[in-house]
Amino acid sequence: MKKWFLYNKKADFQGIAAKFGIDPVTARILRNREVNSESQIRNFLSGTLEDGLHSPLLLPDAIRCMNNLDRCIREGRKIRIVGDYDVDGVCATYILFRGLKHLGADVDYQIPDRIRDGYGINRSIIDRAKADGIYTILTCDNGISAVEELRHARELGLNVIVTDHHDVRQKTDEDYGCESRDILPPAAAVVDAKRESSRYPFPEICGAVVAWKMIQLLYQKRNLPVEESMEFLEFAAIATVCDVVRLQDENRLIVKYGLQRIKETSNPGLAALLEITGLSEQEKISTYHIGFVLGPCINAGGRLESAVEALALFLAEDRAEAYERAIRLKSLNDVRKDMTMEACKTAFHQVEETYASDRVLVVYLPDLHESLAGIVAGRLKERYYRPSFVITNAEDSDDGTRMAKGSGRSIEAYPMSEKLQEVSRYLTKWGGHPMAAGFSLKRSDIDAFRAALNSNCSLSREELVEKLWIDVPMPVDYITFDLIHDFDKLEPFGTGNPKPLFATKGLTIAALRVLGQKHNVVKLELVSGTGRRITGLIFSDVDRFMQEKEQNHHIDVVYYPDINEYNGRQELQIIINDYQFKP
Repeated sequence: MKKWFLYNKKADFQGIAAKFGIDPVTARILRNREVNSESQIRNFLSGTLEDGLHSPLLLPDAIRCMNNLDRCIREGRKIRIVGDYDVDGVCATYILFRGLKHLGADVDYQIPDRIRDGYGINRSIIDRAKADGIYTILTCDNGISAVEELRHARELGLNVIVTDHHDVRQKTDEDYGCESRDILPPAAAVVDAKRESSRYPFPEICGAVVAWKMIQLLYQKRNLPVEESMEFLEFAAIATVCDVVRLQDENRLIVKYGLQRIKETSNPGLAALLEITGLSEQEKISTYHIGFVLGPCINAGGRLESAVEALALFLAEDRAEAYERAIRLKSLNDVRKDMTMEACKTAFHQVEETYASDRVLVVYLPDLHESLAGIVAGRLKERYYRPSFVITNAEDSDDGTRMAKGSGRSIEAYPMSEKLQEVSRYLTKWGGHPMAAGFSLKRSDIDAFRAALNSNCSLSREELVEKLWIDVPMPVDYITFDLIHDFDKLEPFGTGNPKPLFATKGLTIAALRVLGQKHNVVKLELVSGTGRRITGLIFSDVDRFMQEKEQNHHIDVVYYPDINEYNGRQELQIIINDYQFKP
């Protein structure tokens, strides 16, 4: 059960509302998001890309990266981009490849195979680049933790540039005493906003945004118009949403204006994917459509076959080819959905039978396609609100050691990448963010890995209860069409800028129906204390809801107000996030 909390921040909400032409409720939401000063409010409501994007020059080694790549282009040196197989990696690779090609570079790309290569650059990729006569390896969305691998590249005489956004490994306290705690890979330039020496004002950007910043710099150096680099804005926005970085600061602007461009995209592949998924019919594309419709299709190639499928879609210039590739990705995603559903059933059973008391969940599913481990870990985290790792079998190492790979998804109080470093003696490779991580280990070490994570875990009982923050206690009587349209000014919503939530008590359930092909929606006819009637929708476990309801006819709800449009008619409704029955 979630624990409800109410924001209680103070400000002159009426004054803010009058000054900026917004509802006082909207003013309260801004205050809850720590948007406080007049300049912050103005930027949040009407900020532009021209004023809101930070200079690429503030990124560590940005000038070195720019000059190095510019020299490679001028001298006709071969460049190979090494990306990653998720949405962020595919978009970053696309941005760099298209941008460098536009500048006349001799450039190609390689995206590691999820099964054969695993995450990030490895020795075989490096050896292949050397054999192919590559002069420069340019990483994107990976490379910051590849210290040994890039040492091998340097020994082979390869020029390497790292562009990444993942956490930088740190020296231990015993080693500290030098200028920096960062353990950096040996490269000609290491561009990562999370470096200790970084002057970048907002380090929470994704890999595709780092790549875009480098292309912006190169375009500026060649005196190309700023507008030309804007052709990559929608891809930076897609990656920002799908990599679940915080929608604050410049990230919010990138997504806000990127979403506006997506439906008018000039990219044939992206246009075809919008059509195949039905999003071209949407009046407005939201972060939900990116995160739960487009993103999974882009990811499907890298999960079940090769991420090159998605990259080839975006590079397609022929409409017929783009359409065919888009159909292929959507079909792969449909298969992925079915596989995920079965794996989740097995994982839930394993937790409830064996690991119900563990504070850190480590589930071993040997037959699971390893590309789905992160998705299943996310579902475990959502269901049990605990840090969750899912491990599956991987290919044996060269010496015959039986290996496994895992992915993790975390909760706010558990910085996952730090926690993996604490048990790194069991891992052969690892990396990630506070909220998500990936790793490899010997199968024989899985039980010890699970035990060590739980032994080291200091999460309290309170930290293992999901907190649901309510912006405003608001009776449904206050809801109007104008108010809901006012909330549009707060979009886009996502991590760091969540959709606002409201709460009200004592609604009477006048009627209910179960809807949906899978009977997974409850439609309630609700009546407030003043007699106001409104429809409420619950998208959750219908069986659980009906069990809990029994003879109860009164309910407290946490909700978001919405407009239902049907056959040209509009009516107000609420989407219920959580509920508590009252006798």
